[in-house]
Amino acid sequence: MQGRESVDSSHSFTTPVPLRDRLIQATIRLMSAEGPAALTVRRVSSICEVSTMAIYSNFSGMPGLLRAVGSAGFAQLSARLAACEHSDDPITDILVLGFVFRDEAVRNPDLFRLMFATEPPVAQMRIRWGNILSGAPGAGLDDFAESFDHVVRATQRALDAGLVRADNARAAAAQFWTGLYGFIQLDLAGLYGDEGLGEVLLPSIVNIMIGMGADHDRVRQSIDRAVQRVLSPAA
Repeated sequence: MQGRESVDSSHSFTTPVPLRDRLIQATIRLMSAEGPAALTVRRVSSICEVSTMAIYSNFSGMPGLLRAVGSAGFAQLSARLAACEHSDDPITDILVLGFVFRDEAVRNPDLFRLMFATEPPVAQMRIRWGNILSGAPGAGLDDFAESFDHVVRATQRALDAGLVRADNARAAAAQFWTGLYGFIQLDLAGLYGDEGLGEVLLPSIVNIMIGMGADHDRVRQSIDRAVQRVLSPAA
C-alpha cells in the first residue's frame, strides 16, 4: 500500500440528520470541549435546540444517551479499523490496527474513556462487556466486539502464516489489545511525556511478538512498515 493509512473519519450529510444522531453528536462535542462533568440533559438538549423530553423519548434519559454515545464511538472505531487494508505481512496489519486504535483515543480521549471506563460518568449506566476470549456477548456497547474482532482476524492470519505461535487467535489478540490499552491509558495521563511511543509502546510490541515466537528482525521490519503506513507523512 502506498502513502499514509487513512485516518479521516469525518462524514458529510446530504439529508437532514435524525434527531437521535444529532443528540449523540452534540454529546460527543460537549464532552470533548468541556469534559464529562458538563454532560447534563439540559445542556445537550439546548445545543440541539430541543426540549429535554427529546432525550427521554429517544434514550430514556442520560444513561441511555451515554450508552448510545459509547456505541457510536465503537462504531467509528470499527469503521476505521475495517478501512485498514490487508497486506502480505499480518504482523504489520496488527500494528496498523493498533496505531489507528491509539489515534482514536488521542483524537477524543474523553469519548475513549467513556467507551472503556469501568466507572462511567453516570452511576446508573451499567455495562457488562461479556467474555472477549470466548466471543460470548454481554450487555455492553454495540460494536465493541466488532472492533476487537478486527484484531482477532489479523492475528489469525499471522498464526496461519507461522509468524507467531499461540493456542488461539482470540487469546493472542487479547494480549495485544491489553498491552495497547494499558499504554494508551497511561499515555493519556501524560506519564510518558513525548517519549512513550518510541521508548515504551514499540519495544513492548517487539517483546510481545518475540514472546509468541516471532523473529526479532522481522518484527522490526513490520514495525517500520506500520509506522510508514500510519505515522509517517504521506509521500
